[in-house]
Amino acid sequence: MRLRADLLVVGSGFAGSLAASVASRLGRRVLLLERGKHPRFALGESSTPLAALSLRRLAERYRLEHVLPLTAYGRWLAERPELRRGLKRGFTFYGHAGTGGGSSLPGRLLVAASPSDELADSHWLREDVDAFLARAAALEPGLELLEETEVMGLELGAGGLRLEARRHGEALELEAGFLVDASGGALLPRFLPELAHPEPSRVWSTLLYSHFAGVADLAERIEESGLKLAPGPYPDGRAAVHHLLEEGWIYLLPFDHGIASAGLLIDHARPGARELLALAEASPEAAWRRVLGRYPWLERQFEPACATFPLRRIARVQHRMRQASGPGWLALPGAFAFTDPLFSTGIAWSLLGVERLGRLLEAEERPGEEGLERYDRLLRQEADFLDRLLAGAYRALADFPRFAAFCQLYFAAASFGETERRLFPERCDWAWEGFLGCQDEAVAGALEGALARLAAEEVATEAFAEWIAEAIAGRNVAGLADPARGNLYPADVETVVRQAHLLGLTEEEVRDRVPMLLR
Repeated sequence: MRLRADLLVVGSGFAGSLAASVASRLGRRVLLLERGKHPRFALGESSTPLAALSLRRLAERYRLEHVLPLTAYGRWLAERPELRRGLKRGFTFYGHAGTGGGSSLPGRLLVAASPSDELADSHWLREDVDAFLARAAALEPGLELLEETEVMGLELGAGGLRLEARRHGEALELEAGFLVDASGGALLPRFLPELAHPEPSRVWSTLLYSHFAGVADLAERIEESGLKLAPGPYPDGRAAVHHLLEEGWIYLLPFDHGIASAGLLIDHARPGARELLALAEASPEAAWRRVLGRYPWLERQFEPACATFPLRRIARVQHRMRQASGPGWLALPGAFAFTDPLFSTGIAWSLLGVERLGRLLEAEERPGEEGLERYDRLLRQEADFLDRLLAGAYRALADFPRFAAFCQLYFAAASFGETERRLFPERCDWAWEGFLGCQDEAVAGALEGALARLAAEEVATEAFAEWIAEAIAGRNVAGLADPARGNLYPADVETVVRQAHLLGLTEEEVRDRVPMLLR
């Protein structure tokens, strides 16, 4: 069978389905290919305020009203309760020391991303969300969703592309004027090996992951032991929870239906990593149990839990292509590059890529050389910035106070960007602004200074924390890096009001715009 379209999108995860829907709303004939069949499992489950803002812009610009409920937890519950999700009030970090009796508290850092459950972010159960968005895309005029379709061959030419595929035993020949790679990095390097990057990242980690039923709440376990936690800005476990370990780190994302997504990132640079990695290759479950057994609090948290499917392994999480676009094609951010899920950047960056694709399709029937070069330059800059940011975080992981200081850089950049976009929606085309302030000299300079100090190693942690506070001062609208907070940071409108001068506003002007901060 031979099929023709204006645009071919490979991968019907949330980004691919939204990209296909946007193209359809702009009058293109679209083929959307999916190797599996919805609903199917996918990683990348933790959203952020920057993701919600991007999703809202997409919904409003292209009249995609069905995605608006996904922009806030309260609205999601009210309008799309059938789509499973979890409440994410912010980022929780625990720093663990190995072995011992678990009689002392782990290091603790909580950074709120929202002032209430109603306005909070969500963990996306991708099985539900991807299926919902793919099915909605399939209803768009001129758009066809082809599930269970395996790409067998790809030819790119000046006049378009030709793709060979197989579906239900039938050979397909697909022709289109433009290709969007939303495959998560599995497509273009397979058929165009020259696009593969020999050194995809400064970080090298292996992931062991599953979903778990019955995971205990660690804060409750701590309180049951007779120890007391200082009151935080939200319940510790209603967040993206990060356990920092000698081997790397574990994420825990709780969903409302009693399941939690969890994964262990093993850092290849850690002492003793080789033995653990060999065990993980032979038996992910054995490696998982060995790591949990070294940390009493983790052991207590997972003691009642059971995996809903056998633990799976990704030998290297990091990937990157040499370029993000070329004549007749572009890769969405998740297909172009990925470093690590530590700061939940994947969903937001991917949605930004969909926005940029929309702008390119608005400007030209088929994205041309100038637009594609702009897209490529920006994604490369953003990938470099994210890679350096995460490499610095990994360097600091083993020293919790130092890590807590370093990651204030991320939270300062993210909160400043979120606040600007809320207060000044008309200021510029936010789709083309560098992700996480990577083009902001103040942010980029702070990151480079922090990396230099981490590399020097002899800088005392207290002095490092003081330097971080000074370095982010010009972007610190959230009251971060304040020792008086005791590593517990609320999402506080009054703090933003007091920092109005950083946004070029008076306190009165910010007070007048408070409703814009609470959308």
